[in-house]
This record gives sequence, structure tokens and C-alpha cells, in this order.
Amino acid sequence: MLAPSCSHLQHTPSLQPFVVGCPKRLRTDQTKSRITYCMCHASGHEANAALSRRQLLHALLVLSASGVGSAAANPGQTPTSLDGLSALTDQQQGVPAVLEGKAKQAVEQALRKSVDKTKCPVVLRLVFHDSGTYNTAAGNGGANASIQYELERPENFGLKRGWKVIQQAMNNIQGTAAEGVVAHADMIALVGAYAVGLCGGPLISVPVGRIDAQRPDATGRLPAEDFSADQLKQAFQQQGLSVQEFLALAGAHTLGSKGFGDPLTFDNAYYTALLQKPWAAPNADSMAKMIGLPSDHVLPDDPDCKPIIQMYAADQQQFFKDFSDAYVKLTTLGAQWKPLVHV
Repeated sequence: MLAPSCSHLQHTPSLQPFVVGCPKRLRTDQTKSRITYCMCHASGHEANAALSRRQLLHALLVLSASGVGSAAANPGQTPTSLDGLSALTDQQQGVPAVLEGKAKQAVEQALRKSVDKTKCPVVLRLVFHDSGTYNTAAGNGGANASIQYELERPENFGLKRGWKVIQQAMNNIQGTAAEGVVAHADMIALVGAYAVGLCGGPLISVPVGRIDAQRPDATGRLPAEDFSADQLKQAFQQQGLSVQEFLALAGAHTLGSKGFGDPLTFDNAYYTALLQKPWAAPNADSMAKMIGLPSDHVLPDDPDCKPIIQMYAADQQQFFKDFSDAYVKLTTLGAQWKPLVHV
């Protein structure tokens, strides 16, 4: 169900390692300590080059410079050359890994067994609440499965059900080639991407190889439901996300019980509803007034947000593309990666 979105990676070795349903395999050369990455999925998923470790680090450096992932450098400290990376060892610097073969098949099967449409809204919310603790200034938090230690926090109310889906998926890969390869943090990102595709949204590929946190992340990092537009922009900026990226991710509110269209269909209904403002209509009934959150209602009146909302309301495919890019970035921000492995 997951497929690539690599327009933001054109002309660079693509970080699109997990492609569920791709008819052509991404190969691993275990004899030469190399991983083959797809150069451009848009060209038929052909793996066109075997990257050496140095080439791979260069690719990740380019991706980090463009704002995708954090494997090659700390946020805000992107090196301008390979010199800063050449001395790193596997133990000091991990990299995202490619799932293929039996490990990939095991994960695909686990996703199919564990996730149905009714669970999609809660698992996607779980992704945001796990990754949303990243803070660029502190350099910690992010996509690390710390959410498992944070389920009693008020802002995470209702997410125990989502965590059970992650546990079920992890149980379903026990005894398979994916056991020990896919961490809980990986599974959160994979399940969320699968949920988006299952509900009719874009097909997203994500890397694996994250290291799970052993303790909760700091409190007070997630935006509140009553934030103003300026507070929202600042909160997401502290996570390393632009206004456009945060608005693209906000489109996930189309899933669930917030009242934006079909609760189990991933589309651009969120943006059309923001422009229509049904909650503010003179004849709005009690149901209309319950659509969305206060933090949703403030967005169409903000001069930075409104043009982006209008763009996504008019162009669902653009929303899908931008959501895919932002999702990959969100689920790699702050991630710590295992040493290079063959899976």
C-alpha cells in the first residue's frame, strides 16, 4: 500500500526504501557492504545504482540540507561537504535502512493484519503525537516511539487504542525476517503511512532503522487545541516545519470525527471546509459548530495560511504531494538511526 513520493529528491539518490507492493525489488549487495537505492521511483522503480557508504552519506547529506531527515547532520548544523562525515563510524552514525525480500513481505503482511479503516484516524494521530515532540533548539524528541511512555498525558487521551495497533503489528512480525529490524518507531511511521493509503490518500514510502527511546520526551511541545495561528506557526517552526508543511500535515484532520467530510476518506475536504467556515454561518446548527477545533478555525483568517489553504482546496493532488513530503520529513525529524544494516 505504500509507494514513493520523490519529487523533492530529484537528481539525488532517493531515500525511498520501503515500497510495499512495488513489483521490482530494491536489492541489497551483502558481499560489498552496499545498499542499492532507487534513483527515481517515478521511472519505474528501477534500482539504478549501488551506493558505497560514502555515497550513501553524501545522499543523506543532500537530503538533510533540503530538510528531509536528520541522519546526516543535526538540524541547523548541515555540513557543506563530506568532510564532517568522513570520520564517522557505523557506531557513531547510523543510516536509514532498506526493507526488501522476506523482511519487507513480513511487514506488508503485518500491516494488512493489524490495520483496518476504522483504526486509521487514531494511528495517524499517534504518528503526529510521537514525532511532534521534536524540538530543533533542544535537538531531541521526535520519531522515537517515546509515545508509549506518554499515553497518560492529557494531550494523548485516546491514543492507547492506537498504540495497541502498533503492538499488534510488532507481534505479527515476531518470528519473521523483520523481527529485530523494524523498531516500534519504524512501525509507527509505517502504520501511519499505510493508513493514509488505505483511506484513499497518497501512497508514501518511509525508511526504517530508527532507534526506540527508553524514556518519555519532554512535556509541553505539542500545540494546544486553542492555539492562535501565530502560536501554531511558532510551534511547528520549533519542530523544524514550515508553514506550508504544517498546513499540509493538518490536512490529516480530514480523517476522524472532527467533521471534515467522510471520517474514513483521506482527501482535501479539510481545506474546503476551512474556507466555507460552516461553524461560523449565521444559521449554523449545533453539529456545524462542532466541526473542527479552535486551532483549525483560526487558520483561514491568517494571511500566511489562507493562500496555502486555497491552493489545497483547489488542487487535491498538490495536497497529496506536499503531505507525502511533509510526512516523510516529520517521521524522520529527530530520529536516531541504527548502524548500516542489510535487511
